[in-house]
Formats: sequence, C-alpha cells, structure tokens
Amino acid sequence: MTADLLRAYSEAALRNADELLVESSLLLDHDHMARAYFLAVACIEEAGKALQAFDAQHRNLSDPAVRTKLKAGMESHTQKINYALSMWALSSPDPRGALTVALDMIFHLKRGREPSMYSDLRTDPDRAETPREIVRANAARDCVRLAENCLDHARRHLSEKTPGKFTPAQDRLFSMKSAKFQEMLNTEDFWWYYISRMEAGQQDVAEAVLGYERDHIKTGSPFRPGQ
Repeated sequence: MTADLLRAYSEAALRNADELLVESSLLLDHDHMARAYFLAVACIEEAGKALQAFDAQHRNLSDPAVRTKLKAGMESHTQKINYALSMWALSSPDPRGALTVALDMIFHLKRGREPSMYSDLRTDPDRAETPREIVRANAARDCVRLAENCLDHARRHLSEKTPGKFTPAQDRLFSMKSAKFQEMLNTEDFWWYYISRMEAGQQDVAEAVLGYERDHIKTGSPFRPGQ
C-alpha cells in the first residue's frame, strides 16, 4: 500500500460513485424504489471509501498495523457510510444540524441496506417479504438525494483539499484496537490525566492516549492529580 495506490483507489471509488448515482437515479425514475435505495447506499459507501483513501495518503503506510486498519475501514460497509456522512455533515454551514441528520441516517442506512436488495422471512406473523414491500418511495428519494450530497462533497474534498499530515502518535491511536481504546475512554483516571495535560497546554488526544498507556497502563501505576 502506497500513497500513489491510495490516490488511484480514491479516484476509482469516486468514478464508481458517480456511476452508482446515475444508475440509482434511473431506477428511481422508473419506479424501482428498492434497488434505487440500495444503489444510493452503495454510492454513499463509495464516496466514503474515496474520502478514506484520499485522507490516508500521508499516514505511516510502512506500519503493518496502519495498513491493516485502513484496509478494514475501506472494506466495512458501516465505516464507509459513517465516514461519508460525518465528513459531509462537518462541511455543512450548520454542522450541528447536519450531524443530527447524519446520525439518524446512519442508523436507517445500515438497517435498510440488506432489506432493500434481498427477500427475507419475517415473523409475527410468519411471512415472506420482498424489498419492494419494504422500501417506501419517499425513503428511496431521500436516499438518492443524500447520496448526491455526499458525492458532491467528496468531489470538492478531493479537488480542493490536501491530504493531512499525521504524527506518530496519531497513527498509533488510529491503529489501536477499538476495544482497548474504548476501555481507556471508560476509565475515569484517564480523563483526570487528560485534564491535567490540557491545563498544561497539551491538548492532543493521541499524545495523551499514548502517554497514559506508557506511564500508567503499562506500569500499573494510577494517575494522581498534581503529579
């Protein structure tokens, strides 16, 4: 995995997202609501993948843990949707309002993706159900419109932005196991440690996570305010 490969992958994903949006719009125009919905979700995923690959070009790609985490993220339906929608929302003139919409849509898109493509067996009462019965016309139209918004943002991002630089601490945090990071965030002691760093003018979360891991988790010594 190299920066050149990630850039090419990003551009390919963006081109594919363009095609998916055209196809989902055609299906919408011909009353194929379920499949229009599915392809719109796929467009959002490809827009998210394009952004992920573009933004990762300056990560430490020689680190196997970073490469593994990047690959997993670009293969995850959930992470691609999350990235596309969160980046779109944060670029909005009203980020708070857009994030509220994005969080609600993330839940519905993850829930509706599979039912919009495949038939299924349901209970209460027991019955066979097809995608056409599930996907409402309004939901399909809203999803296609959202895909268009996400794709427009991804196009602007790739054409106007420069991939960010990452410190070793930020790459280490990025590649840290999610369960380990979550456990640290749920530890009150960590937050006292982070507050003390903020008071000292050191606000970088990645540096705080690595410092707490090094000085307190690995040593088994709890942080004491004022030390």
